Amino acid sequence: MSDQLPTSPPRRQWGAERRSEPMSIMHPRPSDSALTWGRIGIAVTVLAWLGYFVSTIARQFLNGGSHTGFRFTMEAMSYLVVVTFLTFSALMYLLARQGAMYRFADHRRVPRGTLDRHFMDYDEAITVLVPSYDEEPDVVRMTLWSAALQEFPDLRAVLLIDDSPDPADDAAREKLGRTRELAEEISEALQEPYARIVASVDAFTARRSSDVTEADVADVAADYRFAAEWLEARGAQERVADHVSEFFVEQVLGGLASDLRLMLLGLESSIEQGSYPTAERIVELRSRLLWIFRAQLSTFERKQYAS
Repeated sequence: MSDQLPTSPPRRQWGAERRSEPMSIMHPRPSDSALTWGRIGIAVTVLAWLGYFVSTIARQFLNGGSHTGFRFTMEAMSYLVVVTFLTFSALMYLLARQGAMYRFADHRRVPRGTLDRHFMDYDEAITVLVPSYDEEPDVVRMTLWSAALQEFPDLRAVLLIDDSPDPADDAAREKLGRTRELAEEISEALQEPYARIVASVDAFTARRSSDVTEADVADVAADYRFAAEWLEARGAQERVADHVSEFFVEQVLGGLASDLRLMLLGLESSIEQGSYPTAERIVELRSRLLWIFRAQLSTFERKQYAS
């Protein structure tokens, strides 16, 4: 019988976030009644201040006549300034809220094809910095994976380790060693899907012509099926111990795999209907897979340098 005790999931802090689903990509479209009530709120705020000014301040001065002394005048003016500032702040909030609702009502999400065409000629790079100080390696690993799988033509993810480079504690030394290996570990894992997609792109480029055949579409569909299955297999290997790992499996890996399968469904439908995408669209679809698996990962330890 083994003496090793079974590992238990980490205790979740009291009051920690329980929700594992992400916030919506698109803000809900405000209804016509919400826009109308927003306008009414702005009008009521302005009219209420005017009513206060006329009924309280002007009437007091007019009715008071010569009995209004210096003290009364200063108190009334000070109160008017305070109420005016409070009303102004409320009015600015209502105006900003109303403007945001107008933008939400008019906003339309950019189609996937438009985004792909935009980034085909995009020649700038971005660097994602992932800071880590005494973090659990599993949390850092999932964060790095989430950054590496972002769809961007030229993306670099850098893990900034701020731990002591030579910890005295054995447990801390082991945890630091595991953290240091994460960037290389993820880079090696990404090599398999990336090499598969590069080979497909090279093969298509070598035989590329103005006419797209059923075989060309079938090859792209096979690449999307491979990418979706690869992501799903990664998710199946994860141990779901808390809401963080649940989010990573279901939303990061599973969400991207579902999106790729949706594109796969469209490609299979085009084969069935005999209506194929253009050669330019085929290149865009394959480029998207390259962007997913092409991230460059590295590690930087600040405390290993004197300055």
